[in-house]
Amino acid sequence: MKDSHLNMENNFKPGDQGLAFDPIKFFLKYIKYLPYIILSIIISLAIGYFVNKSTPPVYQANSKFYINQEVGNNGVLNLTGLSKVVVSGGIDQEMANQSVFLKSRSVASKALEKLDFEVDYFQPSFFIDNELYKSSPIVAQVDWEHAQLTGGKIKIAWTDTENFTLSLPDEIYKKNIKGSQSEELIFETPQIFKFKFGEDIELPFLKLRISLVKNLPEGEILINLNTKNTLVSKYSGDMVQIFPYDNLASVLGLTINTSHPQKGADYLDALMEVYLQLELEEKNRIAKNTVEFIDSQISGVSDSLSFFESNLETFRSGNKTYNIEMESSTVYQELTRLESELSQEKFNKDYFENLKNYLARENYDQIIAPSALGIQDGNLNSLINSLITLQQERSNILYTQTEASPRVREVNRKIQDTSGSLGEVLRSLSNNTQFRINELESRIARSENQFRRLPSTEQDLIKLQRGRELNETIITFLQQRRAEAAISMASSSSSNKIVEYAQANNNPITVKHTAIYLIFFGLGFIFPVVIIGIVLVLDNRIKDPKELEGMLAMPLLAKIPQNTTQIVLAVLKEPRSAIAESFRALKTNISFVVPLDRQLTIAVSSTLSGEGKTFTAINLASIYAVNKKKTILVSCDMFKPSTFKEFDLKGKVGLSNYLSKQVDSVFDIIQNTTYPDFDILTSGGIPPNPSDLLASERFISLLNQLKKIYDVIILDTPPVGLISQSFEVIKHVDLISFVLRYNYSEKSFIEEINAIKYKKGLQNIYAILNDVPSKELTYRGYNYGYYEESKRERKGLKGIFGSNKAAV
Repeated sequence: MKDSHLNMENNFKPGDQGLAFDPIKFFLKYIKYLPYIILSIIISLAIGYFVNKSTPPVYQANSKFYINQEVGNNGVLNLTGLSKVVVSGGIDQEMANQSVFLKSRSVASKALEKLDFEVDYFQPSFFIDNELYKSSPIVAQVDWEHAQLTGGKIKIAWTDTENFTLSLPDEIYKKNIKGSQSEELIFETPQIFKFKFGEDIELPFLKLRISLVKNLPEGEILINLNTKNTLVSKYSGDMVQIFPYDNLASVLGLTINTSHPQKGADYLDALMEVYLQLELEEKNRIAKNTVEFIDSQISGVSDSLSFFESNLETFRSGNKTYNIEMESSTVYQELTRLESELSQEKFNKDYFENLKNYLARENYDQIIAPSALGIQDGNLNSLINSLITLQQERSNILYTQTEASPRVREVNRKIQDTSGSLGEVLRSLSNNTQFRINELESRIARSENQFRRLPSTEQDLIKLQRGRELNETIITFLQQRRAEAAISMASSSSSNKIVEYAQANNNPITVKHTAIYLIFFGLGFIFPVVIIGIVLVLDNRIKDPKELEGMLAMPLLAKIPQNTTQIVLAVLKEPRSAIAESFRALKTNISFVVPLDRQLTIAVSSTLSGEGKTFTAINLASIYAVNKKKTILVSCDMFKPSTFKEFDLKGKVGLSNYLSKQVDSVFDIIQNTTYPDFDILTSGGIPPNPSDLLASERFISLLNQLKKIYDVIILDTPPVGLISQSFEVIKHVDLISFVLRYNYSEKSFIEEINAIKYKKGLQNIYAILNDVPSKELTYRGYNYGYYEESKRERKGLKGIFGSNKAAV
């Protein structure tokens, strides 16, 4: 026996290999959870199917738009002298700026003004409502000056061509009033109203007119009202995607995803047309300013010309004077030339003063190109061109950046520098012009002195004729410049162009459906895997018999199956059960440690209560009694006494009574059971000092008396994790069996049992694993109906994923 015992001990050393992490074993633990993972995937795919079916189909429309990288002329015709300007930052920056401008709220707002998107029409269906764009049998005319109901669908149903019912199927809506913040409306009960087609509907929260445009005797349509702000926010967001069509081309690709193919195509076409219109307006802005400035000058000169022409005609008629003498003609020509030059210089002076006012107000949008007015100063034209270019560059950058960005601050600095330089040039030009005006006025004064020597009649005639011709010359000059500016506006065209109008694709995008299935498949797989992984990592309970054997520093004598029948006397009442067979195997394994030809005392203990210690002790004693061994089961747990109610014992006197000397004879506390060779000694009443009683000499004496009477003594001892005095009991036994419970006992208990063996010097200690599921057992006959309870369990479904019932 000793050699056998030593051989078994040599196979179990502390520092066990079971504590090392084994990724393969960890992965194999997932196999038993595979049904849950598959079920999770099936449920997730079902949810994905419902999402796909309940998600409106998405249609895509595409178009191409050419962006001219060179900014067109900012002046009028070729007379302005303005050169083409390339926006700094290169092609990529310019394309990015134009992309942002195309998606801006201002452009989206103007594009939506050309479209009728304020009312959406839907054909109701089980999963999704199909949008009816330009094909609805009814038309709703909405009065947006009145409060309107948005944020939910309005149901229109009719059974004849005269009347219809209006109902509100949703519970929550928004009440929108123009110029005010929207309010939330909650309709707890269904709202149904009856009206006639073509009449005005006015409710506190709704005002519109419904007309039947198709002669349908019955039908049902859902409408949805959209405010302008809602539409602008929707279409200036991520719904429209703009991207460079090719890296080597200045072409933008425009894509929009909508619930109706033609609706998206119409919006892209309107968006591109509005963009071209705004660009053309921007290009004509300077020419328009020039025309307005010239018109204001012509207005004043026209009045003067009419005055002189009228007076000249009256003078000639009254004095019958039509010719001017040679001297008078010479003086007349000189004065006319000088006054024409003076008028031109004053005109330039006015332009310079206006330009200085624009610079002072930083109103660069109103600047007029000097070349458009015939002012051919190269330095002035160059500075104005630079200022216009920088202002346009600043506007483009602000589409994507803020005022605080470094690029905007740098452009602002350049604008300030250019504006300062332009101011200096204007002051110099204004001073020079004023000098020429003074000089011309002085020369005119000298000529007028010579003019005064002429006869009075000739003087009056020359004055009138000179005034008329001067004004005619000024008007001719202004009209020429105005004509040039007007021709420039009329002939101006957009430098950008629509390469390809939007094409509506009637086939919905199916990639999204596939993506949803993949997403839900991933969620259905990952979610249970992650949860199970967390549970496996955090769960410190014993769930693997093989892992347990690797961690124990002692042999594992037996694996007791789950007691699904909850019969405590499994060996006695169901001798053909798997539990009975496991205790037979336990008895056989014990015989290799302690030979059968000698008296045997076994202590059954555990670390904590609830691990099945008493259940194991009862059935271990039962298996020896069945095999004709005179056996006694002693309940040493006086802290939590077992009543052994399964045996129908009547006496209450037990171990505590004997150890406290309330009973003198051991035979007075031994109780016989109805089973042959099986006696029981209960724990008796709960004493105040159970630990002292177990450590007393009287307990040792009791054991010695029992050893003379019985072949096998099974001691049901208190859990060693709670009662240290249990060690006093197990010193006097041949074998100590520690019961661990599957999915209950923690792995830390193993370290405590190993410590008991080596630190306490107990070499005859062994382990038993209780409540093991059938799938974890090494003998598989249980699963194929060899044992009686397996036949019963196969009639139900509770064995599919295991049972939670325990042997206790």
